[in-house]
Amino acid sequence: MVTNNMPVSERIPPHSKDSESSLLSSIFIDGVHSLAKAMDGHISPECFYEPANRQIYQAFLWLHRHGRELTLDVMIEELRKTQRLDAIQVEGRTALGYLMEVSGKVPTTMELDYHIDRVRETYVMRELIQSGRNVTELAYSENAEVERFTTEMNRILSIRHSTQVIKTLPEAAKQSIEKAIRIKNRMPTETDIGLEWPWREWNDRFGEAKPGSLIIFAARPGIGKSSAARQAAWSWSEKYGDIALFSREMPVDQLPPLFAQTLSGVSWRLFRKNQIDAKQQDQFISALVEVEASKTLHVFDRDRTLSHVIARAKALAQTKKLKAILIDYLQRYDPEQCKGENRDIALGRMTMAFKDLAMDLKLPVILLAQVGREMEREKREPRLSDLRESGNIEQDADDVIFFYPPEDDPILGIPQDPLDQDSDKLYIDAIQAKGRAEGRGRCGLYFQKSTTCFRSITPDPKYNESR
Repeated sequence: MVTNNMPVSERIPPHSKDSESSLLSSIFIDGVHSLAKAMDGHISPECFYEPANRQIYQAFLWLHRHGRELTLDVMIEELRKTQRLDAIQVEGRTALGYLMEVSGKVPTTMELDYHIDRVRETYVMRELIQSGRNVTELAYSENAEVERFTTEMNRILSIRHSTQVIKTLPEAAKQSIEKAIRIKNRMPTETDIGLEWPWREWNDRFGEAKPGSLIIFAARPGIGKSSAARQAAWSWSEKYGDIALFSREMPVDQLPPLFAQTLSGVSWRLFRKNQIDAKQQDQFISALVEVEASKTLHVFDRDRTLSHVIARAKALAQTKKLKAILIDYLQRYDPEQCKGENRDIALGRMTMAFKDLAMDLKLPVILLAQVGREMEREKREPRLSDLRESGNIEQDADDVIFFYPPEDDPILGIPQDPLDQDSDKLYIDAIQAKGRAEGRGRCGLYFQKSTTCFRSITPDPKYNESR
């Protein structure tokens, strides 16, 4: 019996002889139909632990490609012709005897799906074990490099991704029907309609952050895009669960006071200057304690390249039920330019990778980006072409939302200046220049400078915007 106390070198890798032979037996019974299900289930010859089973499955694939019947007689005939019968080596049994044993292993194909899943999952586990050994060897190598660890991690994740079962159109339609019924019965989940933003007008105009979508927040520096991302990240972590925030704009050490001032409504700047009363100080400290207690907001500030972010996000998704990923911000990350590739193209490759990440993990990815100076020089609203080093942002993004402070506050009817330190409230137009689901549009928000917090024009009790 294999136990966890055995030395690693003596442990038998995960596998299931029963499922391997039962899967092959089902193909003998049902022919092409069962083989097609196995192929749709990402079963390849490498998935089989037993060499003999691997050879038999390869023979099935060969027979199928050449239009031959998938029967025991035809297989034996072809294996003899090609002198591959002796390759089916099983201890204590002849090749013919083992083939006959496997062909009669199961009476029906009723449990084929189970055996496909079992063969695939044990293969993945064996590959993960091998990758773990590779990582260990790298760690002890005198020439160990961090990038090689990242490469090995990406290999692990690609193995997992390549063995995931592809969903068919009828299966997707069935899930859509179930989703529609839940929405009709007013019992939707966050995966049905998306994650609600913490601002009423925003939800009403732009809709929720939907799974699989890449959403761009774009603005000139100092207009609040990072604050909006942090506010959404905190709100979602409280309401939905695990959220990943990648911050290259600001190190994690500086983030707790920013979260605390949003939660408490007390300015960190005034706290530092000791310009608030004891009650407000206590409110701020209580908010810091709340930030310390957070278990669902995961902040990473050390990842610097596209591959680092992707590997970290996918690894986290293996252990946490991630609901969203926020990245602050695009131009701060190294796009790892290929030889002869300009930066615009490299950044475009990044946005495509982030869109793929959103689809792979079935969650929204919020990506922050800077806007060029042309709009300021021309004194106009931003447009898609203003995205700095835009690459393929316009093409890959599902939604592009600009943060723009107009010259006049349309609610109060007075001029405003983002640099005015005497005014604590700044009207911001959130302009959706691209929206695949909701179309183009805009809504207004107020940005409270002292607490770097966005608030709805007409607050709704449903939205606790200080959170």
